[in-house]
Amino acid sequence: MDSPTRGFDSGALGSDRARSRKQYWARRLAGAVVSALRLNRPGLVATEICQTIRPVATVRTAHGTFRCRAGHGRLVWRADTFKSEEPDTVRWLDRLTPNDVLWDVGANVGMYSLYAAKLRGCRVVSFEPEAQNYALLVDNIALNDIGDRCLPGNLALTDKSTIGRLRVRYITKGGAFNAFSESLDEVDLSALPDSFQAAQKYAAHGGFDQLMFGFSADDLVMKHALPEPTFMKVDVDGLEPRIIDGARELLKRGRLKSLLIELNTRSAADMAVPELLKGHGYELSQTSSNWDRRADKSRAEDLPAVNMIFDRAQD
Repeated sequence: MDSPTRGFDSGALGSDRARSRKQYWARRLAGAVVSALRLNRPGLVATEICQTIRPVATVRTAHGTFRCRAGHGRLVWRADTFKSEEPDTVRWLDRLTPNDVLWDVGANVGMYSLYAAKLRGCRVVSFEPEAQNYALLVDNIALNDIGDRCLPGNLALTDKSTIGRLRVRYITKGGAFNAFSESLDEVDLSALPDSFQAAQKYAAHGGFDQLMFGFSADDLVMKHALPEPTFMKVDVDGLEPRIIDGARELLKRGRLKSLLIELNTRSAADMAVPELLKGHGYELSQTSSNWDRRADKSRAEDLPAVNMIFDRAQD
């Protein structure tokens, strides 16, 4: 894909890049073709064309390939940048063995889940609450024939088992910065994490709410017998401290060997997480910022996020 050009913003903050001029004109051409052929009308031919065009991208890695749906620019971007967007995460996943269980919390469309289950051979539980991302996650699992090793869950992780609302920024595919609120009342945007509030400034409109179940990690293992994780990746754009708080019993048990978590350096709650993990015997082994590898750092101030890897201290 081409380099981004200012002024052609794709609408996603931090999760992809601005639309290039080539993409802009390709979309204009596609719109003209669809209009001329009247493909947006629910006729037999238009319906069959829509059902037939299902692009698939192949992601090539040092350990083999996996495939993913690519019927949207953001999905193509996720495939193209799998190795370059967060190389430290990929290297962390390379530590997985077939005996491990990865919890991918905030799986989106499942890129890391696919890599772990198909190419590292471990069991994966993938948590993704947003409806369209979850549908693509399920589709990608089936596409790679890894349903026996990858279990998708359409639910949110938090600090307790509850029902609430998922604030979805806007309807798209592969989008990010949705936020779970432990309330059935209308979501108060000012009470949501800083990262979500920053992302809202770039949204085309105010989003909508999705009824959603939330569970603590402790309850999912202790009460509902989900496979206990040995590795956990947590990237949910704001709810990370509550997720860790809901996993205190798992942390005490010590079977979780390594945790990769994205934290906001301007959030006091986020910055309290390392000390909490240290108290449970986890040592900070690596810190990295995705902004260091990006040419366009214009949004870094809005989202000062870093990935931190914590490993269980050896006895």
